[in-house]
Amino acid sequence: MNRVVFLLLSILLIVFPITFENFENENIDYLELVKNITSELIHTVVKAEVKNPSDINFTNDQMILLKIKLNELEVTDLKFENNLIQNYENSIIRINKDLNKNLAIYEYREFVNEFGGIKGIYLNSYDFLNLEKMSSIKTIVDETVVNTLVIDVKTDHGHLMYESNVQESYEINNERVKFNKASLKELKTNHNIYLIGRVVAFQDPLFAKTYQESSVFNSKTNSIFSKNGQYFLDPSDQKSRNYVLNVAIEACRLGFDEIQFDYIRYPDTIHKNLVYEEESTFNNRTRNINSFLDEATEILHGEGCLVSADIFGYVLQTRSDNGIGQHLETIVKSVDFISPMVYPSHYSNGSFGYQYPNNYPYEVVSAALNDGLSRGIEIKQLRPYLQGFWHTTEDVRLNIKAAEDMGLDWIIWNNSSMYDADYFTKIES
Repeated sequence: MNRVVFLLLSILLIVFPITFENFENENIDYLELVKNITSELIHTVVKAEVKNPSDINFTNDQMILLKIKLNELEVTDLKFENNLIQNYENSIIRINKDLNKNLAIYEYREFVNEFGGIKGIYLNSYDFLNLEKMSSIKTIVDETVVNTLVIDVKTDHGHLMYESNVQESYEINNERVKFNKASLKELKTNHNIYLIGRVVAFQDPLFAKTYQESSVFNSKTNSIFSKNGQYFLDPSDQKSRNYVLNVAIEACRLGFDEIQFDYIRYPDTIHKNLVYEEESTFNNRTRNINSFLDEATEILHGEGCLVSADIFGYVLQTRSDNGIGQHLETIVKSVDFISPMVYPSHYSNGSFGYQYPNNYPYEVVSAALNDGLSRGIEIKQLRPYLQGFWHTTEDVRLNIKAAEDMGLDWIIWNNSSMYDADYFTKIES
């Protein structure tokens, strides 16, 4: 009898399958219904004394209905299985990205705690294979407080300094290979340093000339816009954005700890004849710059890299975006760190009350950075670029002192990768 009851219950469940959707009907208590039907079935079976399943006969219509329900059950099972696999794979991907992000944050904090912050210098990647310059750089890293190198991944000239698999790189032929994953790992391991990969974003002469539809257009000259040899990509153009982002992803996978975007802006010009995919307004400019950085930060965190952005020094002083899309209070929300270029030589005469700002490095850097902090920017997010050119050794030391007196990390910029070890405090042996 038990087998007969089981068979009848199975048929019942096939003809009237119970799903999660069924239970959402507030007017029907399906559990009570099944209980009642089961009771009736058992009573009927006992009363009829069915001794053999073969005694149960079905009409043709019932057989057709059973086949339909069985087919539906198979399809449902297949969908459930596919959804289960897809959800599992998505969960694994999400968990992996979260782990990479948290590990990057943890390793950064451990590094900062061990070495007292980020103290960096810029290395022009064209010099990466220059033995003399690299020897000097390594000596500074080994014998002074410098513990971080910023190295070009994508340069101001549009060159990629590694072997890339990005499609546009093949079409532009823009590789100028200076390093690879192995050489970066060796540099990082042997000298125990934090590596930042610099990616020049929306200034790229090679990309702009090859993909003119993605560049900023000058309606007056009926050609792509250029200024002092610089050619700008349209930050609202999806092809431009995707290209820069794909390069950044490859850079992260090469072994950099952090990706730093430079030229993350619109052209700095009052030219009225420039044409963009989206009209150049404050809202459009800031939205395009910040949305790119938001997307890049989310993706690169998932790859295991932190993210920073270089900005003009005057962004700390102005409340607008000055036509370039860099607005302090919004851009800082899109990245882990901002690096304003507070070079005393770049401020106009009279700035901060000094007729010749370049002659007052400590005072000017202090005033500029204080303006940023007074607007609510956190110390841990503010990591300035300091001037390592057109200055004496003492001037550079005063740049550094100004930042450190405010509790800030710093990076020294010199386009020629020329640094005097006397700029920096020596490590006690």
